[in-house]
Amino acid sequence: MRVLLDTNVLLRTLAGDPAVESMRDILLAEDTEVFISAVSWWDIAARIESGRLKADLKELRQASAESGFVELPLRGEHAAALAALSGAGLQASSFALMIAAQAEIEPLRLVSSDTRLAGRTALFLRV
Repeated sequence: MRVLLDTNVLLRTLAGDPAVESMRDILLAEDTEVFISAVSWWDIAARIESGRLKADLKELRQASAESGFVELPLRGEHAAALAALSGAGLQASSFALMIAAQAEIEPLRLVSSDTRLAGRTALFLRV
């Protein structure tokens, strides 16, 4: 299975948060490939800059790489897919919407706790 973690799930996973325990078997399965969007790093950098998150971006990226997570770059086709999601009346951050658009285009199972995105893709996995 190929999965894409949203920013919040990524942060919880790297922190060892028990809230992601329900996904542990999926994330650790040999046939699971875990992707992290470059958009998540942008989101985290913005949170750090605004003071909403106290973390070291370099350390988070290193922990992600050591966990075997694959970075998913942002491409033009992802941005084009964002237009369809943005017009869906969702009240979600542009970061979350872009990650959802990436999941649809790739396709990847989107792992998120944001239920506002659940109705947009059959690929949604809730934490």
